This record gives sequence, C-alpha cells and structure tokens, in this order.
Amino acid sequence: MTNIDWSKLRKAADIKAETEAARSAPLIAAETQWADQERKFASDQLEAIEDGESVVGTEREWRNYRTQVRGWKLGSEGYPDSNMRPARPN
Repeated sequence: MTNIDWSKLRKAADIKAETEAARSAPLIAAETQWADQERKFASDQLEAIEDGESVVGTEREWRNYRTQVRGWKLGSEGYPDSNMRPARPN
C-alpha cells in the first residue's frame, strides 16, 4: 500500500496561478525595462527644459508623465498591457 503525501497535493487554483505567473513574467520584465527607459527619457527632457532647450511638452507635463511612469507597475490598472502605458507629452 502506498502512502499519499497530501502536503504535495496541488490545487487547480494553484496550478492556474502558477501558469498565469509564468505567462505574465516576460510581460512584466518588458514593462519594467520600458518604465526604466522612460524615466530616464523624462529626466533628460526635464534637464533640456532647465537648460533652455526646446522640447515637446512643458515641464509640468514631463513631471506628470514621470510620475505616471513610476506608477506603472504591478497592481496598476491595465498593467502589464503595453497598450495601456502612460503616453508621452506631445
């Protein structure tokens, strides 16, 4: 007679959660990389504004955008759907 180790029993909900985590991991990695790049770009735009250079958007728009990009993370509405990313000032 074989003893069953019930501690190793996997529930359907656990399997579903693991599958979803594996599916979304590459999307989350891509969005994290995008957000890092966008924060740098926004900082560069703000620096250009401080230096008197002409850029698209105002200082306030770039500061708001940078804040939105910082908030683009797990738990944000639409995350990690790249179509829902914050939009750059135009």
